[in-house]
Amino acid sequence: MALTLLITTLLVCFCINSLLTYLHLRKYPALTSLSSLTNLSYLYYRSHPFRTKYLYHKHKQHPIIRLAPNTLSFASTRAIKDIYGHGTPCRKDDVYYLTMGSHANVLNVVDRGQHAQKRKMLAHAFAARNLERWEGKIGEKVRRLVLQLDWRCLAEGGSVESADVTVDFRAWLNLFTVEAVVDLALSEKLGLLGLGVDRVAVEGGDGVKYIDSLHCGGRFVSTFVGATDWFRSLKTVSIWFSPYLRSQWERGQNFGMIVRTLVDKRLRRDESGEQLDDFLDCLITDKKGNARCLDRGEIEAEAGILLDAGSDTTAIALTHALYYLIKNPRSLEILRKEVADALSEETIAPYAKVKNLPYLKACLDESLRLSPPVSRGVERRTPPGGTEISGESIPGDVAVSVPTYVVHRDPTIFSDPDEFRPERWLEDGEEAKQMRDAFIPFSTGARGCIGRNISMIEQQIVIATLVHRYEFALPYGNWELEWEEAFLLWPAKMPLKIWRK
Repeated sequence: MALTLLITTLLVCFCINSLLTYLHLRKYPALTSLSSLTNLSYLYYRSHPFRTKYLYHKHKQHPIIRLAPNTLSFASTRAIKDIYGHGTPCRKDDVYYLTMGSHANVLNVVDRGQHAQKRKMLAHAFAARNLERWEGKIGEKVRRLVLQLDWRCLAEGGSVESADVTVDFRAWLNLFTVEAVVDLALSEKLGLLGLGVDRVAVEGGDGVKYIDSLHCGGRFVSTFVGATDWFRSLKTVSIWFSPYLRSQWERGQNFGMIVRTLVDKRLRRDESGEQLDDFLDCLITDKKGNARCLDRGEIEAEAGILLDAGSDTTAIALTHALYYLIKNPRSLEILRKEVADALSEETIAPYAKVKNLPYLKACLDESLRLSPPVSRGVERRTPPGGTEISGESIPGDVAVSVPTYVVHRDPTIFSDPDEFRPERWLEDGEEAKQMRDAFIPFSTGARGCIGRNISMIEQQIVIATLVHRYEFALPYGNWELEWEEAFLLWPAKMPLKIWRK
């Protein structure tokens, strides 16, 4: 009898709390007619190839939008600090549990204490002063990329004919970043740039496509992950009844095979006594050389997120950077002059000569502002007692986020927000501070991207090298890049005509 009474009381309290939350949030406009009723509305939202751009247009009318019954999207700089800043009471949302395998990694671990331990374990390797010692690994991959581009160069510029468009720049950047991150993380040389193909050998099977498996897995999971209550059911049903989604899921499983194969090879080299300097060494031993004795599953989980985010986000950023420079020839010429003044006859730009170039950094920041690789709002959840966000009292256990793409286009902070204008980042004063506060391509706070330094090092070296060595042209004058948004904002193919300066 007492147990029945207890269960009944808990159910009543749960229902009352859910009703109060619903009543409290109903004042905020819903993204779609179903958003206030069910998180299945996410499936419609996900059907947009660039869903955060769709949300951006909605946010032009409403600073706070209800994405689901218990989910809010904020379009204000003030909300960034409240949701993501150091000391925020908000935690990682439960949605991260859905992307977790047998072991959590530094990205999807929800518990604050566990995250702090993981971050501390990796922080030394990701510090900028330590990353610079690996410049040689990056430079070697840039040299291989340049060799491939040199082979595809035309004799001269002039008009662009269809036969002149010989380079899918997006594809080559993917190969470059995969090669770079696998060497940085595991001291493994894949040889993809030499072969010009996206295929990695795995143990116990034929070679599998790295980027294809990465994208297929992301495409499949991101289809349902916003519908958290229905995720597992939708995943199962789709695998059984949708040939397309089943194909995406099956190909996505190949990425796990790649990670396991590469980690296994790296650990065998360590066991044989080979001394290697890479990210995985930080997982095997601490700074004093003592063994960490991590579970194999945890090592694979951390290696997996390094090979995932460390390759795809930087390839996206590099594609966007060159795209916006080609579309804005004045900015490209200013950058070329700055780089030419810094370099002499080097084929590959030395990091020491380009790391402090202000216009180069401004061009990269402006590209990240316009098209951040993670354009959506990364999800957090309010504490049980609720909290204040952007001046609004938000109940407990509500999913909240600030879409990066949206806040980067706030016209009160970024004048002419849709224009590529690197000069805005060279200004001083209060406006510049406001821009920096609203600039979150790597998120911010304690859960900000730990890999931002290595990404910026790669971007500075690659873009400086390419604009100093080559001329580029898109297929035609008003050609526009297209995108597909899953977890990341993937640019489609970017065909180029290329010739030596």
